[in-house]
Amino acid sequence: MDKIGKYIISQSRNKIIFYKNEIPGIQPLNLGKKLSHEILSIASDAKIGMKSLIIIDELFTSSVRDNSDYGKYLAIQNVGILFEPELKTDFLQILDKYSSSNTLFVKWEGEIEDGILYFLTKEKGQKIDIKNLSHIVI
Repeated sequence: MDKIGKYIISQSRNKIIFYKNEIPGIQPLNLGKKLSHEILSIASDAKIGMKSLIIIDELFTSSVRDNSDYGKYLAIQNVGILFEPELKTDFLQILDKYSSSNTLFVKWEGEIEDGILYFLTKEKGQKIDIKNLSHIVI
């Protein structure tokens, strides 16, 4: 059994897999592309943050897939849009919420070191502490 398979059958509250290279059989949602298209009509709305969370939930719910090796999963890529200040999203909360009922695959373009995600780079990017979320990096 591979590293992902062993991790998925483990007993943990969250199951998050951060990856850089494509994983055969996993079809990620291009979140940046889909979400930006969906929120285009509400871009000037004062409640864009709240409305975008509803849209994110709908996108994520409709993007859950089933894989013979990994079971039910949600895979996302191009997540940078979630760091836009206007959306007021809490990336850590999103990871927690969507990794508790399904395995969450996140294609991460930034850096990861000692349980810390760095969006963009360690020097200039945002820092997200994920030590309290069960995860692996492959």
